[in-house]
Amino acid sequence: MPRLLKQAERRVRRVRDRLLMGKKSFPDINHLLHELRGQAFSSLDFGADHLVSVGCAGTWYFDWIRERFGKTKLHTGVEFYAPRPHDLPEGCDWVANTAGNMPEIESASADAVFSGQNLEHLWPDDVIGFFLESNRVLKPGGKLVVDSPNRQITSKLGWSHPEHTVELTVDEAVELCTLSGFDVTEVRGLWLCEDPETGKVLPFEQMQRVGRWPMKTRMLEGLGHPEQSFIWWIVATKSEREPERQRLTERMREIFSQAWTERCRRTMTVIGEELEREGWLSSQGKPGALLYGPYLPIKAGEYSASFPMKFLESAGNSLAQGVLCEVVAGDPCKVLASKRVTVGEMGCGRDFKVELPFAVQDTTFGVQFRVAAEEGCVVLCDREVRLAGWQQWQARAA
Repeated sequence: MPRLLKQAERRVRRVRDRLLMGKKSFPDINHLLHELRGQAFSSLDFGADHLVSVGCAGTWYFDWIRERFGKTKLHTGVEFYAPRPHDLPEGCDWVANTAGNMPEIESASADAVFSGQNLEHLWPDDVIGFFLESNRVLKPGGKLVVDSPNRQITSKLGWSHPEHTVELTVDEAVELCTLSGFDVTEVRGLWLCEDPETGKVLPFEQMQRVGRWPMKTRMLEGLGHPEQSFIWWIVATKSEREPERQRLTERMREIFSQAWTERCRRTMTVIGEELEREGWLSSQGKPGALLYGPYLPIKAGEYSASFPMKFLESAGNSLAQGVLCEVVAGDPCKVLASKRVTVGEMGCGRDFKVELPFAVQDTTFGVQFRVAAEEGCVVLCDREVRLAGWQQWQARAA
């Protein structure tokens, strides 16, 4: 095992020991993941006079990085959505811009760039811009440190976050780093979520201390199995190669197209039965939510949501029964579009689609598609609601 991985394993063991002695506990999975990320940060074997961190969240973020990484002469935080903290620590600077655009930072001026839990919030152009800008602002041999949820796992869990666009897999992240002129030197996983031998998915939020997969084992085993872990952690070094801008753009376009289609399949049900992962079936004719989710972010624009489904032949189906299809967003939910269809209109045993055009004026988070079945209605709907209009987000040639 590489020396850095051994160091990381020792640090995780210390966290484990504190847990077992009752000196530290985590109220939920998010606290545990944050601790594991902090341990990974602490294990970095290089320093930086000038550190650039992308996706800051307030003063606590700067304090956390100083605690875990060590003191730097200059720490430049890049953040577009949050306001500049009024109590920014000494030696820290704030750039109010997006991850994909950092003109305020001089070329070859930074020793390290850190992007923590940030890539999954970005649109394709910003992902490309982030990698290219990171290469530009780093000195020769400078370090890029990135961590993010792993789509290979989030897709299997059906896990969704209302502010995430798409997550990258480990292989995709490594490939994008390489195309951007970096040599990846370390890849580790944080929080094992799949048995490496059997492929069995492990409960995401299960932090038990005993059993086949206790917390300590999942923490340690995740380090050497990034593909099977919820978070991947990558360290890369700026090489002498120039970024392959065109190929980077093309590859990100391909990744986003594939990942967005899968993202739209992360729907859930209350009354339905899963039918070979293809759809939700209300076989018992119970009323309620047959489909909801997947809690998407979308940019301002005009869209159309398409709900593929069919009413099934059943003695219980009457011509007056039907379903209500909706597009909603926000908390509390605001209805953006809705339409009710009945068995009498669509017939039984015939595939059809309910089309719902809608528009949003600003970037909107937590967009849901919903299908509510009425009592006695026997209907099958696809897991994926097709969203037309998102292609405008595709990466433009850099």
